[in-house]
Amino acid sequence: MKFRARAQHDPALNQQAAAVAAEILRQPVEAATRCEQTSTKAMQMYPSAGGEVNWRSVPNGTGLPKSFILAVTASGVYALEDKQHRGVLVAGNVLKAWDRSGFRAQAGNDVSARARGLPDDRQIITLWLPIDGDSGRVAQQIAAQRAASGQRIPGLPHAFVIAKDEAGQRIVDALGAAPAPQGAGPNIVIGGRRLEDIVAGAAPQRPAAERLRELEELRAAGAITDADYTRKRAEIIAAI
Repeated sequence: MKFRARAQHDPALNQQAAAVAAEILRQPVEAATRCEQTSTKAMQMYPSAGGEVNWRSVPNGTGLPKSFILAVTASGVYALEDKQHRGVLVAGNVLKAWDRSGFRAQAGNDVSARARGLPDDRQIITLWLPIDGDSGRVAQQIAAQRAASGQRIPGLPHAFVIAKDEAGQRIVDALGAAPAPQGAGPNIVIGGRRLEDIVAGAAPQRPAAERLRELEELRAAGAITDADYTRKRAEIIAAI
């Protein structure tokens, strides 16, 4: 999805977001802004004849449209319909609702925004959305296994785009979404193995399809960010 600098009426829409969200939710709203998806699709690998790995486009697992209103109240986080009439926001439907307690979010930095080709008036915000019926099959299987064993079920990270304005900053502050560090990623260890060794092909004999599948599972479990997932997947594919 290509993002352009915001149209002249967009700042006014963001200023209206909190009032419209309060009208829909019938409770005080701490912050609200229009939110866009970087893409509503994801690439899923599948094996083909001859052991080759192919890719197909599938829903990205958010169950959300390209744009919506992201709103935060004292106890909840909501995705609301981005409904407009003659250039003005009007009350729409509640698309998704999550508990604010434990909800995880992280603001992106300028480096990640530029890497995605965003204009200067936009910023990335990553939301860890709880696994539900819209999530991918692997994610739902992992969630079921964790639930059966009494383990915590982490949310899945999804990158969204919001304006770099007062309304966007209120969302960042309300969700405690501290900006992502611009240096190297964290040294993640899973099952006694470093993430770098798992997905960067530390063992050359392991087939690329196996490493890609493991990478998908790590992402589904919420163990890596979208940025780490994209970077590692590109490295594995480039080595095929």
